[in-house]
Amino acid sequence: MFNLYQHLKAEGKSEAETTGHDRFYQERSRSSYRKKKRKGACRRAQSAAELDPESVAAANKRNAFRIRSVSTDKEESEEENSEKTPLVAQKIDSLAKLLFNKSIMGSSSGKSSPSEPSASPRYADRSMESSVALVICNEYLSVTPRYELISPLSCIGSRPNKQWFAIHDNSIKTERLLSLIPLPPNCVVEASEHTRGLMLELFRALHHPYIYPVLDLELRSGHALAVIPYNPSGSLKDLIYKSTWSEEYSRKYTATGAGLPVSQVARFGRQLLEGLLFLREKGFPPFCHLHTGNVILQNGVARISGLENTLVAATPRRSLPLRHAEVLSLGHVLFEMCTAADTDLTLLATLAPSYSQVVDIMGQIFGPRPPNLHELVMSELFRKIDLREMKGSCLPNFSQRLSRSCLSLLSEVTRACEPRRPAALAAPPAPAAPPLVRRRHLLKDQDYTEEWQQW
Repeated sequence: MFNLYQHLKAEGKSEAETTGHDRFYQERSRSSYRKKKRKGACRRAQSAAELDPESVAAANKRNAFRIRSVSTDKEESEEENSEKTPLVAQKIDSLAKLLFNKSIMGSSSGKSSPSEPSASPRYADRSMESSVALVICNEYLSVTPRYELISPLSCIGSRPNKQWFAIHDNSIKTERLLSLIPLPPNCVVEASEHTRGLMLELFRALHHPYIYPVLDLELRSGHALAVIPYNPSGSLKDLIYKSTWSEEYSRKYTATGAGLPVSQVARFGRQLLEGLLFLREKGFPPFCHLHTGNVILQNGVARISGLENTLVAATPRRSLPLRHAEVLSLGHVLFEMCTAADTDLTLLATLAPSYSQVVDIMGQIFGPRPPNLHELVMSELFRKIDLREMKGSCLPNFSQRLSRSCLSLLSEVTRACEPRRPAALAAPPAPAAPPLVRRRHLLKDQDYTEEWQQW
């Protein structure tokens, strides 16, 4: 036992490196019972007296021959270069003129040879967007010395106009992901330092085991730049299709996926429900961007990501009614976890033998009256799931309240997400109340958190 203790003490494993502001992500320690291979004993070098005289003489001959051959080759090459330099220069000039004329003829005629790649307008637009995104990214990193650019990434997401970059966090020596997306016309968030402070306050309050953190969000040059932790495990969609997260989106999901076990579907579904309920308690607008690509997996825990898409009013993947958008999005995620395919309600009957309780939940979600999030939590499928991540003694207080300015910002974003009524169907404006009838209980320091909890 004493020898075992000495071995573990000498091994001296350091704690696993965690991602910076994400206090809920911790690497699980692997088993340390694997035996290390014993290194071979160090051999003593031979002295000069122990060397074989014949081998030393042969080595000296080879060395002398090598030096002589190199010197003769060098002299011959110098003579050839001095003789052939004018001819080589003429050939290079003629080849350059030929290529230049060919490029001019190709650009004027608009035709390319079969050996040259065809320059499509879509490829040109994408390269132009990538160049603009790289310039904006470098501009952001120049004023933010905390991060450094590692390399641009391919189009790993479903949005063609979204660019991704791998950056390095100098403060805690780890990697991050930076995403850049153009701002839509209906974005109500202004690009100012005050608004940036409100968004950082919001993301600091949204720390939760089932919410993927946003470390920074800044609006610059008509684009939104978001910094999130680096996760090598990828998303829930990567798990379903057994793909690598860093591959291009158009190629990594072409293979046929496989459905997940019922226990895993139930655990991921309950974790997503808890994340959605937490967002609603904080007064966050209805989250319409829930899909398997926006669910990050870390140590078997599903975490909702893409919160910045709601704040900048990005177009969601599916057009869903705002009232039931979260529940319907969760139904699509459950269906994809079971079938590894897009939602097709005609296949529910074939899933019943293997996923009976999941099929019952999806029947309620896609029925005439979808249940709310609290009703789904109390269902037979989700209520018995053990949420071990919520039982830690070091978890912070989730009841951190937001300031009035932050709540007003969320109110503006929510009103921008609501569909506008036609002018003919709009209700007439209510008459203005006289000054004596104004309510006197709306004090300056009143907290509006309870009103937001009714979402």
